[in-house]
This record gives sequence, C-alpha cells and structure tokens, in this order.
Amino acid sequence: MKLRRLLTAAVLLVTVLVFSGMALASPSASILYNETDLGNGSYQYDYMFNNTSTDGESLYKVFFYFDLLSTTSGSPLPTGWVGTVWNGTETSAFLDTMALNSNNYIAANSSLGGFSFSIDHQLGDSDFVAEFKNGQNSFAFEGITQAAPPVVPEPVSSTLFIIGGAAFGVRSYLKRKK
Repeated sequence: MKLRRLLTAAVLLVTVLVFSGMALASPSASILYNETDLGNGSYQYDYMFNNTSTDGESLYKVFFYFDLLSTTSGSPLPTGWVGTVWNGTETSAFLDTMALNSNNYIAANSSLGGFSFSIDHQLGDSDFVAEFKNGQNSFAFEGITQAAPPVVPEPVSSTLFIIGGAAFGVRSYLKRKK
C-alpha cells in the first residue's frame, strides 16, 4: 500500500514538473513605443521589439494591424530588416517587417529598436503578431503594443544636481559679497 502511494505521488510530481516546464517555455514578445505629436493630426511612432521568449526562440517577423486604413511614411528599418509600407507612403491596413536572415533575428531576452514610422492619425496601442523560429519550428504570438514608460531621473541624481546648483549659488553669492 505504501509503495502504491509513493509511486502515485512520484508520477503526479513528474507530470506537474513536465507540464509546468512546457507552460514556461513559450515564445512571447513585447513591443514598446514612443509617440510624438507632429501636428496636423500626424504622429510619429518609434518602436522597440523585445523578444521575451524563454526557450531560445528567435523573433524574426512582426505584423501590425490598424483599425483604420492609414497613410504611413516609414523610416529606414534596422540593418538586415525589410518590410512593406515602412519605405515610402502607402494606404494600407497593416505594417509588415521581417529579418532577411537568421543573423538579424532578435534572440531570446534581447531587443532591437529603430522601427519608426509616421501615420495620419493617433494610433496608440495597436495589435501585433510576432513570429518566432526555434530550429525548424515556427511559432506565432499575438499581443498589443504598449507606450514606453517615461524616463524618470533617479532620486540620487536629482539630489546631487540640486546640491551642485546650490553650491554654485553659494559660491557666487560669497564672491559678490567680497
């Protein structure tokens, strides 16, 4: 009886470990952007593609889907990447970019910036599909882009800046007083 319980517990433990490992090893991406208002209803978007995969999958292709037909004008893509709509101005419902070869793929836990375009309306968060390769296998991941968090100086840096400014002010005051 004890052997049966021990064997059942061991099989259950191995099953949980195997399936939990499978759940953790999945391709995923996050795409952050900075939005700049260009005036006249146009906006500039600068994207950073982040490969957040956990099992060595490489990010090699990204599609953006828009709700509206849009006029876009793309900037040059990063070295080794090509795409539609990114070069020039067209009316389309999506942007599509991919790496030319595996040397330009974005490795797991890495990122690549330099994906920029302007568009004739405010886009904000938008849907995307990222495609990955791991050896011969391909995977797809769907997500929503997110605005990059604003850069906030560290408290120590701000404090040192204020102290330095105060020191210059006191020094200038004392020189004038002499």
